[in-house]
Amino acid sequence: MSAGQPSGDWLSVAEKGSVLGIRLTVMLATVAGRVPARMLMKLLALWYTLLHPGVRQASRELGDRLGENRRGLGAIYRHVLCFSEAALDRLWLIQGRGDLFAVTRNGHEHLERLHAQGRGAILLSAHVGSTAAMAIGGHDERLRIRVVGYFKNARMINAALHRLNPRAAAQVVHIDPGRAETVLDLKDRIDRGELLAIAADRVGLNDRSVTVEFLGMPAAFPSGPFLLAAMLQCPVYFVCGIYRAPNCYELHCEPFSDRIVLPRKDRETTLARVVGQYADRVACYVRAAPDNWFNFYRFW
Repeated sequence: MSAGQPSGDWLSVAEKGSVLGIRLTVMLATVAGRVPARMLMKLLALWYTLLHPGVRQASRELGDRLGENRRGLGAIYRHVLCFSEAALDRLWLIQGRGDLFAVTRNGHEHLERLHAQGRGAILLSAHVGSTAAMAIGGHDERLRIRVVGYFKNARMINAALHRLNPRAAAQVVHIDPGRAETVLDLKDRIDRGELLAIAADRVGLNDRSVTVEFLGMPAAFPSGPFLLAAMLQCPVYFVCGIYRAPNCYELHCEPFSDRIVLPRKDRETTLARVVGQYADRVACYVRAAPDNWFNFYRFW
């Protein structure tokens, strides 16, 4: 268990690209359509693969964890391209263009049941595939799914996407870890029956963390999402959206806990066990779809 300040590597990496570049990509995608924009993504993915050694190192590190021999440039390129294409699809997902995609839903009945009962819940996600795909068919609005997180590191991309659909801003809840009112606001949302999707695989600056085994090696995970779930005393589910080129998404939802209870006498041990269970679920989907692992920094 680590209570110190984590490295925050993913936050220290500047948002690559520029406002102009992002706007040009949005313009091309809007005017020319998805196919030409995907061609541009192939070039951008190649550029990142060749010119960013940190990206190559992160992809090779994943390959090592999965038991591959030294991962070559071709495999790294496919990994980066998968991320690029899934990121590009957000342009259409936030505009409600679900007709462009084929989607399968596994465990969706859990969310439907919560909706019918008017109950809120926490949806623990990870940077595996695309949680934005949950918007396909307007399910994010009907089920009142809100993406919760600290988005300062992606401010340019999010600003460009929100210009396409200002209503998308209502589906995103920006939190400031330093605000005491954050927990109260999220509690109100849970009481109103909202489903709060929180990525629980990245440790931010000044975050407390728990070190557990992940893909055979120790890795730090933030304790905040699990402490929050314990405070809110609501059901918790694990969700992810696996991307399969060229236009398929597999949406998964599975029960994680009726509620997370952290007894005072055994708090640290219980917390580590709960985080370990989450890490095991993430590892399961990473093994099934390695190129959907979208953490391009030193994770272990």
